[in-house]
Amino acid sequence: MMLGELKIEEDVFDIFITFNAREKIEFLSDALEFGIEAAILKQISKLPDDIKETELPIISSQDFVSGTHRLCVTTLDNEIQLNSDSLKTIRNFALKLITDGLLITPIDKKKSCYDMYRYFRAYKVISHTSPLSLN
Repeated sequence: MMLGELKIEEDVFDIFITFNAREKIEFLSDALEFGIEAAILKQISKLPDDIKETELPIISSQDFVSGTHRLCVTTLDNEIQLNSDSLKTIRNFALKLITDGLLITPIDKKKSCYDMYRYFRAYKVISHTSPLSLN
C-alpha cells in the first residue's frame, strides 16, 4: 500500500495527533505494512500500565424540555447535577427522583463553566429504594 492510499478515519486521527513525531512516523510505517488496526494496537501496547488501568468516571448528560423550560441532567458516580433555566423545574425533577425511590441529599457544589442555564443544584445519591407515595 502507498502512503497516498492510506485512509485514516476520524477516531484514529484523534489518537494519531496525540503522538510525538517519532511515534507518528512509526505509526504510519506500521499502518502501511500491517494495517491501521495493528498500528493502533502496537502504540497502545507501549502505553505505561498505570495509564491503561486508569478508570474514568461514567458521566451521562441528558437534556429535557418541560413546557417552556429546559433541564440538563448530568449523572456521575453517586451524584446527580440538575441545571435549568427554572428553579421550579429543578425542584419538580428532584421530587420525581425521590418519589421514584432514589434517596438523594443536596450537596453544596458550584456551577461550572459547562452549566449553561441559570440555576444549578447538585445531589448526592445515598441509595435506591422502592418508589414512595406522597399520600
